[in-house]
Amino acid sequence: MKLRFAPSASLSLLLTFAAVAAAQVPAGITPPPIRMGLWEAAVTIQSSAMGPGGAAGRTSVHRSCMTPDSWKETMQKMQSRQPNAECTTSNLQQDSHRVSFDGQCTVEQGMSVTYHVEMFLDSDTAMHGTSMAKMSGPMFPQGMQISSAISSKHISDDCGDLKPGESRLVHP
Repeated sequence: MKLRFAPSASLSLLLTFAAVAAAQVPAGITPPPIRMGLWEAAVTIQSSAMGPGGAAGRTSVHRSCMTPDSWKETMQKMQSRQPNAECTTSNLQQDSHRVSFDGQCTVEQGMSVTYHVEMFLDSDTAMHGTSMAKMSGPMFPQGMQISSAISSKHISDDCGDLKPGESRLVHP
């Protein structure tokens, strides 16, 4: 997800729908029933590796421009082969109120990551959800967990100076 074990600015809204994966987008999957345009997502991360002074509990806010085409393109990019990673996505479920899926990646140096993402579409202009990732391998002999709480809202039908698929960090 362009996710490197934490959400990146380019995936603020799409963290709600995906994580790094190698499977192709299943046939028939369509953009969720939300208003397209400018969205703002607040993502709060917790990690078992973030001790005092770490980023645990810090919230970052991103704005993203979403169109049906940019949503599909980003899903396909996220689910294409990632450098130095073998990933799969499973248990994808989507209806008009909820999107959820699981995934597993094996990356170089023997590290393994499993994750679960679940989002609830509160309306066509608001959604909330969570993600959970568990990592293990030589770099994390006792394992590590990262969880995030996500809250997203539609700001405007007009994306302003953001192009479809672009995202910008609003708050640190």
